[in-house]
Amino acid sequence: MKEKMKEKKLTKVMKVLAILAICLISFGGFYLKENNQYKNAVKDYKIASDLTGYRQLVLEVSDAYVVLDSNGQVVGNTDNLSDESIAQNSYQKSENKVNKDEDMNINNYKKVKTIIEKRLNGLGVTNYNISFQEETGKIFLNIAENDETDHVVSNLLQVGKFQIRDSEDEEKIIIKGTDLKKSSAVYNTTESGTTVYLQLELNKQASKTFADITANEYKTLENATSESSETTGESETTAEVDVSNENTENSEEDQNNVNENESESEDSTDQEKETQKQIILEIDGNKMVTTSFDEPIKDGIIDLSMGQNSKDSKTISDSLKSTSTIAVILNSGEMPLTYKVTENQYVKQDVTSQTLKNIMYITIAILAVLFIVMIFKFKAKGFLGVISFVGFEALYLLLIRYTNVEISIESVVAIAIISLIAYIETMNLLKINEPDQELKNKEFTNEYKSFISKIIPAGIISVVFSFMSWEAIATFGMVAFWGIVLVLIYTFLITKNVVD
Repeated sequence: MKEKMKEKKLTKVMKVLAILAICLISFGGFYLKENNQYKNAVKDYKIASDLTGYRQLVLEVSDAYVVLDSNGQVVGNTDNLSDESIAQNSYQKSENKVNKDEDMNINNYKKVKTIIEKRLNGLGVTNYNISFQEETGKIFLNIAENDETDHVVSNLLQVGKFQIRDSEDEEKIIIKGTDLKKSSAVYNTTESGTTVYLQLELNKQASKTFADITANEYKTLENATSESSETTGESETTAEVDVSNENTENSEEDQNNVNENESESEDSTDQEKETQKQIILEIDGNKMVTTSFDEPIKDGIIDLSMGQNSKDSKTISDSLKSTSTIAVILNSGEMPLTYKVTENQYVKQDVTSQTLKNIMYITIAILAVLFIVMIFKFKAKGFLGVISFVGFEALYLLLIRYTNVEISIESVVAIAIISLIAYIETMNLLKINEPDQELKNKEFTNEYKSFISKIIPAGIISVVFSFMSWEAIATFGMVAFWGIVLVLIYTFLITKNVVD
């Protein structure tokens, strides 16, 4: 009998410690070291726009003209270069528009919308509304306002044109964006620091092409001259032949012979010299690297170093962020049309931050009163009941985060209702004070059956609400549904055993 009592107490202590651990993780977080920086591994809440406000964007097909430099190279367009900037830099506005008339059709409008959705998802934006006019291609986009919104907006409309071409012949395109299988941000950490790379994986056919050119045409030559000074990739060797005349006392005839020999030697050397051929890898006309290759790339994977090796956590984090953004843009595909932002405004939240603080203070005050009542009425058992209830709240908040349920005004109401249900059921279990364990278990069973019969109808209603098109009701239903599932399981496995 005593052994059973000890085992029961030990089980209760273990469950209380587990509850405290869950509370620490839910309310305080769980931090792991990544890139010399500690980050909370616990998923953040998904906040609805009625609590945070949202960014309202209107995106339209650009009517800008292409801008050229003095060499006839494209340097931008009239959307991103003002007349003053064009004049100061001696640029010239061409008669060509960035978008051709024949490209402005509904198929391309739909493709742009799809690409934008891919980029939003890739950049971690899941709470958004998007629509467009089929006649004009105008896109209307609302996204939740947070610290990353400006970063998202600034990268959303990049064209994403990727190509690997010959450094001398712009028309010789070796690899295009459609040849990319996948791009991603990776990093390598050594004792000297961390280097971030943009990793590009080519498809099967492009991998064969790239393996061939890196082994032959664009392989680094041992004795070669290069006209490019922009090499940032593989190192190249440039050899110069220095022919000097050692006989300075020759006669004029001898000197002429020497000069002739020098001339012949120089001609021969020039013939032996080979110009180093290089490729340029560029995105949206920005040169990422100009290089030749010491060794052929046979696996179709290209690693581009993005910045210098560093030990600074902020530098590494910023480099990873920018590289990941480039990867998202490339993975989403190239825009068939150039768009511009014609409206970008913040729509203020319906509930102010002060209102949210007031709600939080009131909630804490109510909980404090409820806890005092529980402890005052049931003493030590009441204290265990408080621990069990707080553990339920911590687990409920974790469940909401990992089921991607939005925190809105309606969902806050659902959380309050479920919390009240859990509190009442905890109080009902605490009221069972039968000295005989067998009778006590029977009363617990009866109480649980009664609880199930009362809460199941509410669960059915919450499921119906979850599938309604009205977002406010659907959010309420989803939060309520997960709360009902959790309170049923938690009451049976945890609360019953902790307060017994």
